[in-house]
Amino acid sequence: MKLSVAKVGPFLKGLSMKACGGKVFLLYGPDQGAVTEAGRAISQSFLGGEPDPLQRVDWSSQELTHDGQLSDEAAALPMFGGTKLIRIRGTGEAVKKNVTQYLNVGTQEECCVIIEAGSLTPADALRKLIEGNDGAMALPFFEADAREIAQLIQELIEQDKMRIEHAALASLASLLGTDRGIVRREIERLILFKGSEGLITLDDVEQAMLDQSHSGLDSLVDAVALGQTDEADRLWGRLSLTGTRPEAALAALRRHFHNLHQTLGLAQSGAPLGDALKTAFRPPLHFKRRPLVERQCRLWSSGKIETALEIVQATDLACRQTGARAETQFSYSLLRLSRGAQR
Repeated sequence: MKLSVAKVGPFLKGLSMKACGGKVFLLYGPDQGAVTEAGRAISQSFLGGEPDPLQRVDWSSQELTHDGQLSDEAAALPMFGGTKLIRIRGTGEAVKKNVTQYLNVGTQEECCVIIEAGSLTPADALRKLIEGNDGAMALPFFEADAREIAQLIQELIEQDKMRIEHAALASLASLLGTDRGIVRREIERLILFKGSEGLITLDDVEQAMLDQSHSGLDSLVDAVALGQTDEADRLWGRLSLTGTRPEAALAALRRHFHNLHQTLGLAQSGAPLGDALKTAFRPPLHFKRRPLVERQCRLWSSGKIETALEIVQATDLACRQTGARAETQFSYSLLRLSRGAQR
């Protein structure tokens, strides 16, 4: 069964334990922060807030080593009874085979299976399997736009009984990017910085985010586009440890190079560089990133950017096909791209 993007949020909010039982959920898309959050929400709806650790099984796709493994695990009751949740991170042939067998023999009502994947095309075999089965649901998670990010920031701040100035909200929305997971972590940090006072101002944002204004995926993208090979490698290592998947980083690189390509095209048509940047980058660049992107415009030509986009596309395809080798494929492409800026 397939769920549209617009229905995913309301579906997760109204999810009950009964609705999760006997289901296989495929969570996929470039917004890996949202994928992780959705997996956590489904788990909590099914197991409750403080489940017995023996009720959970967490596998990477590489840990599915033989046929029937998922079916066997779903049929095995926890030591002290109750429901069971099986969470699989990643995809691949072994995942598809096990899920196919599990759906064919019949799902277990006391078990819920969650598969967290990256970007999947409509032709992907696992996605087609899930979308075509009544005992399974495919939930897509695409990167949020500026309006959705601003709304998420507003909701997170109001949950802590706080308020935020309009200028501070606009600054945060342009600063934090489009990964919902990163946004949540940074807002939590901002609230801890602010303390118990009720209104978050633009000054609070500048002070709290000073060392993070150029962070996360934006930092990685800028390091690559500036040819800072060692810095790109260091940043990717840090992002990888915090759960960022190659697919999310590739989406950020693709979006950035598209924006650079549009900027150069406008500049070559006679537009001032400042105006070209304002038109191409939506949301607008944070003032601390702007000089970095202006330097990138001098390092890259339209032809080089087109080659970079081809590398990003080929890497995305390779990561989805090779599974376990995704990290290696992505790290090698980071090296190629950052060296491209140096030439």
